[in-house]
Amino acid sequence: MRKFLAAVALTAMTTSPAFAGVVFSDNFDSENGGATALNYTGYANFASTGAGRTDLVADGDFSIACSGSCVDLDGSPGPGTLTSLDSFAFNTGDFVRLTFDIGGSQRSSGSDNFSAGFTFGAATLLNDYGFNFSGSDNVVIPSTSTTNITTSSSVAFDAPFFTRSIFFTAGSAGSLNFNFGSSSSDNVGPLLDNVSLEIGAPVPEPATWAMMIFGFGLVGGALRRNRKSVKATPALA
Repeated sequence: MRKFLAAVALTAMTTSPAFAGVVFSDNFDSENGGATALNYTGYANFASTGAGRTDLVADGDFSIACSGSCVDLDGSPGPGTLTSLDSFAFNTGDFVRLTFDIGGSQRSSGSDNFSAGFTFGAATLLNDYGFNFSGSDNVVIPSTSTTNITTSSSVAFDAPFFTRSIFFTAGSAGSLNFNFGSSSSDNVGPLLDNVSLEIGAPVPEPATWAMMIFGFGLVGGALRRNRKSVKATPALA
């Protein structure tokens, strides 16, 4: 009995989904020796395109406060787009989340637009797609097949940096590049920092694990009762 339960528990641990974790991370702090550069094109991990490209801004320059360096998505004069140089593979069933910090321009009134998205190597089935711009996940598309998908929003000029994300569950294997942009074109735009990408099989929710453990307990209890019942059965003559 103990051996059986141990085997079941071991199987659960070894076959349960394990999130692969972060496959990409960049905080821009090592760019350009930590110095500000307008219309910067030398990013180690991104291509900067658009009418005014993007600006690399060091903490303290132009009255901007960020950790190390950050990116003004509205370059000089803007707007600009950042696209990952590398593509990243994922498998069917993988959960993919792109996480990033967005803050206000810190330099003028009003608000600015920003966007984040994925471009796929070929038409890809997404079992779901959603975003987290306010602290909770929101699935906005239950299922779709697409070659690219983007979510946009706005951020007030005085908004502090806040962590946001977009995500999907892959219905088919494929590869992706990710991108950030802005439609602002007045030299002053939203600030981007601390980008990371996670790819892997999703971890079961705590409630799911509880149900699995409860199920194992029921199985174990049934086996123990059955064993006692067999011992109590009198031998036939």
